[in-house]
Amino acid sequence: MRRFIFIFTLFLMAMPAWPQYKEPDDDKPAQRYANMPDEAVPYRRFTKPYYDWFVQTDTIAYYGAADKRPDGDSAKLGEVAIGFMSPVENNPESIFGIPQLHGAQLALDEANARGGFHGKPYVLKVHNESALWGASSTELVKMLFNENCWAMLGCVDGQNCHIALRTSLKLEVPIMNVGTTDPTVTETRIQWLMHDFIDDRQQGYTLADYVFKTLKLKRIGIIRTQTRYARLGVEKFADEARRMGRQPILEVKFERGDKDFSRQLAMLKNAKIEGVIIWGEAAEAGLILKQMRAMGMNQPAFGGSRLAYPQLLEIAGAAAEGTVVTTTLDPTRQDPKWLAFRNAYRERFNEEPIDYSAYAYDGMNILTSTIEKVGLNRGRIMAALRDYQMKSYDGVAGKAFFDHTLNNISPVTMARVKDGKFEYWLAPRQGGHEGAESTSGGRGGQ
Repeated sequence: MRRFIFIFTLFLMAMPAWPQYKEPDDDKPAQRYANMPDEAVPYRRFTKPYYDWFVQTDTIAYYGAADKRPDGDSAKLGEVAIGFMSPVENNPESIFGIPQLHGAQLALDEANARGGFHGKPYVLKVHNESALWGASSTELVKMLFNENCWAMLGCVDGQNCHIALRTSLKLEVPIMNVGTTDPTVTETRIQWLMHDFIDDRQQGYTLADYVFKTLKLKRIGIIRTQTRYARLGVEKFADEARRMGRQPILEVKFERGDKDFSRQLAMLKNAKIEGVIIWGEAAEAGLILKQMRAMGMNQPAFGGSRLAYPQLLEIAGAAAEGTVVTTTLDPTRQDPKWLAFRNAYRERFNEEPIDYSAYAYDGMNILTSTIEKVGLNRGRIMAALRDYQMKSYDGVAGKAFFDHTLNNISPVTMARVKDGKFEYWLAPRQGGHEGAESTSGGRGGQ
C-alpha cells in the first residue's frame, strides 16, 4: 500500500501545474472592451473578473485550412466577383441599402479604372437583403457556388447579418459589414467578419454619458419603434443608464410607419420626464417632435444615428430645434478625402452621399486592396483582414479603429439641430466639446 502511495505521489509531482488565475498588474490599466466607460465595467464595485473577453489577441484566431485551398486563376477568369447584399428593393430600409450600393459601386469603378485585378475587372453581384428572417443564408450560398464571389459586402439588418455570418462559418467566405449597428455580430467570435460601422454599444455609451453626466438629467423616458434595430439600441443605452443609477422612467413603443403618437406621448408627459430618447427612423421622429411640442412638452430630445438625416428637419421643422443625436459621419468636415469622395459621388449618382455610402466605399476599398495584396484565396483574404486588429484605417468616413473582434470602435460624433441645421462635435466622453469646430481627430474628423 505504501509503495502505491509513493508511486502515486511521484505521478502527481510529475504532472504539469494547473493553470492559475493571475491578477493583472494594478499599475497597468486594463484594456477595456469597446471603449467601455467606468460604469459599464463588470463587477467593478466588488471584484475583478477572472477573464476579460474580446480583448485577447486570439479573440478571433482561426485554425482552419481555408488558405490551403487552390487559388483562383485570374488568367482563366473573365471577372473578379464580389457579392453585395443589402436592402435595395421591397424593404423599408432600402433608404440605407441603395446609398450603400452606390458607395460600393463607386469604389469598384475606381478600382477598375486603376486596372482591376491583374487586368480583370471587379464585378459586383447584387443581392437584395430581404425583410424575411433567414433569407440571407441562401444568398451567400448563391454568391459562392453560382457566382464565385471572393467576399461579400453589405448588410443593414442585424439579424440578416447574423444568419449570413453563421452561413459563412461553414462556407468560409469573408464578410465586410458596413451598415448594421448591431453590436452582437462581432461578439459571436466567428472569424469571417469585419465590421466597419459605429454600433449601438458605442452610441448608447455616448448618449448616456451626455444625458446623465454632461446635462445631469435624471428622469428620462424612451419612445422607440417595434423593431430589432431600436430594441438593441435602447437596450445598450438603458443598460448604461442603470449602471449610472439612472433607470429610465418609462419606455413606450410604436409601429414603424405610425403617424399618431399622442397616446405614447401622453404617458411620457404624465411620467414627468426631464428628457426623452427617440430611437427609430427620421420620419417618425420628426412627427414625434412636432406632436411633443404641440402638447406643450418642451423637454430636450435625444436619439440614435438614424435620426441624423435631413428628413427629420423637413418633417419636424422648428420642433426639431435643440435635438441632440449620435451620428456615424460628419458631412460638414473639410477633410480632402471626404470632399473628393463627395464630389465623385455627386457626379456619378446625382445625389448627396450619406454615412452608408461612405462606409460602403471604405469597406470596398479595404476588400479590393486586400485582394490585390494576397490574391484570389478566401482564406488569405480573411487572414489579411484579421491583421487590422488594433489598427486604424483612414477612409472617407474618417479614421476607423478596429478592436480584437474587428469591430470599428472609433470615437462617436454628436450633432445638435441649430437654426434648422445639424451642427457636429466630438462626443464629450471622448475628449470633445460642443461646437462645430470640435470634431477634429474623431470619427468623421479631419
